[in-house]
Amino acid sequence: MRILVDIDTCTACRLCYDTLPQVFADRGDGIPIVWLRVKMDDSLKPSLLEVVESCPSNSIQLEEVG
Repeated sequence: MRILVDIDTCTACRLCYDTLPQVFADRGDGIPIVWLRVKMDDSLKPSLLEVVESCPSNSIQLEEVG
């Protein structure tokens, strides 16, 4: 699974990295970045789906890989 963040539409609301700091981080200007080496196990998926659905600007998308 790939996590995509549209930095052009992101409102920097902090929801993603406040909710899932093990997946997202603030790049310094409020826009989130995704940790490159995060291991996506099943325990993170419910919270990740919640973040995607709760993003007020719909800037976070999930893409199936493989």
